Amino acid sequence: MSKPSPHDACACCAAELPTNSGRRQMLTGALSLAALAATSLPAMTQDATAARSLKPQPGDKLAFMLGPKAGQEILPADIQFGEPPTLAYPMDTATGKALVAKASMLTVIRLKPDDLKPASAANSADGIVAYSSLCTHYGCPITTLHPSQTQIVCNCHGSVFNAADRGVVTNGPAQRRLAMLPLAIKDGAVIVTGKFDGPLGPPT
Repeated sequence: MSKPSPHDACACCAAELPTNSGRRQMLTGALSLAALAATSLPAMTQDATAARSLKPQPGDKLAFMLGPKAGQEILPADIQFGEPPTLAYPMDTATGKALVAKASMLTVIRLKPDDLKPASAANSADGIVAYSSLCTHYGCPITTLHPSQTQIVCNCHGSVFNAADRGVVTNGPAQRRLAMLPLAIKDGAVIVTGKFDGPLGPPT
């Protein structure tokens, strides 16, 4: 079977996709992400690479990927239940810089603590959970909150992942769950407490 094109629609999942307005917002965000990467990636990563790996490490904070606060620290109050996922990068606390790399892209949302399954609850920070943003089907960024408010959606082909249960797939074509990044709140900050708990992106 040939590899799907990122422009192919997944007809079986069409009902799960957000409204046209939601799709427009996703596309706008994707274009902004591409512009950010083109203008910011070399300068930001060169400084960080000299010191350490770009992948999230225990003790890192989180930084906004897009928008007027791009590169600034994400605080617990910035992530609210029911709001669309926030795209983020880890932040090296030693330099205060966002660690910009495809492998470090994160999708961050807040869930009701009672909705979290035990494994996800153990890796959450007051309901805030973070996953690799790379869809395990084609590698597109995960940008949309499902109407259930406990699942997150990839708009490229409609894969749906349960953010309340370690990112397991609830609707394909993706076959592998998203990797979860453990978080905690310490001294009023959201911090990373471990490494990703699984492989990133599509199977190779």
